[in-house]
Amino acid sequence: MSTQDFYGERKWCEQCKQYVRYLMSMDHSFCVDCGTKVRLFNKDDQSRFSDTVQRHRWQAS
Repeated sequence: MSTQDFYGERKWCEQCKQYVRYLMSMDHSFCVDCGTKVRLFNKDDQSRFSDTVQRHRWQAS
């Protein structure tokens, strides 16, 4: 992983309604702007990701 990838990494903040930089602790990650817990994807992206994984999962077996 390059330094550029590390500093460019983003997660979804529900409060800010955008992908943001974050601070990571042992259990959770937090938005650097507002302090809210962040997650990897927003709901639409999560759904698309899950659909893609399911499609490829059945193709691979």
